[in-house]
Amino acid sequence: MSFSRSSLIPHNDEDRLLALSRYRVAGTAPEHLFDGIAALTAKLFGAPIALVSLVAEDSVWFKAHFGLPDATRVNRAQSLCSVAILHDEATIFENLRQQPCTLIESDVLEQLNLAFYASQPLQTTDGFNIGALCVIDHQARTFTPDEQKLLKQLAISVMLFLELRREGITLPVPGAPAHLTVPALLHSLTLLAEIGSSGAAIDIDGNPVGTPAIHQEAGHIMLLINRRLQEVLAA
Repeated sequence: MSFSRSSLIPHNDEDRLLALSRYRVAGTAPEHLFDGIAALTAKLFGAPIALVSLVAEDSVWFKAHFGLPDATRVNRAQSLCSVAILHDEATIFENLRQQPCTLIESDVLEQLNLAFYASQPLQTTDGFNIGALCVIDHQARTFTPDEQKLLKQLAISVMLFLELRREGITLPVPGAPAHLTVPALLHSLTLLAEIGSSGAAIDIDGNPVGTPAIHQEAGHIMLLINRRLQEVLAA
């Protein structure tokens, strides 16, 4: 092992790596779908960086990235995503400058001037955390419970799309009303993110709509997307 912190290695890492290998995705070329999810995630949270990461034996591979155009992989000992897979819930560092993570080498974080990190693990159906969906900022910020819920739903979507990819299933799949297909729902979510990021959202009475309401509506759409993806996999 090239990394030096044994505390970064979960007790089930051998089985976890076998679970990751089932998807044949670590180190593969970029794919439009996952790049789109990374971009959508960044826009929904108003963050400059979002990543879909996969934690392999020695490296963390970025299946998709937004805001870090040259990102491909990083040593496992230098990535906060190595910390994210240790937990089944969100990993959040609201101010890395004041409260740095002591489990990893900080060189990369300092080079990129990163101050905020929030992630949700990508968990397989049999309970292995193979990577993470993360939101990153150069500024410290708070991360609300509603934001945590939304990030979790987005991570569930990433995992479901990985399952579809593994099964060789492409979208759209016949059988759903046109407005309830996954591409249509993703388009609605993208429009919502763009409206929210522009600050131009208003309700039916003409009153401005705040970010919490945008996140709640996005969470509702994500539930519909995930339900549809689960139906496709079950069929």
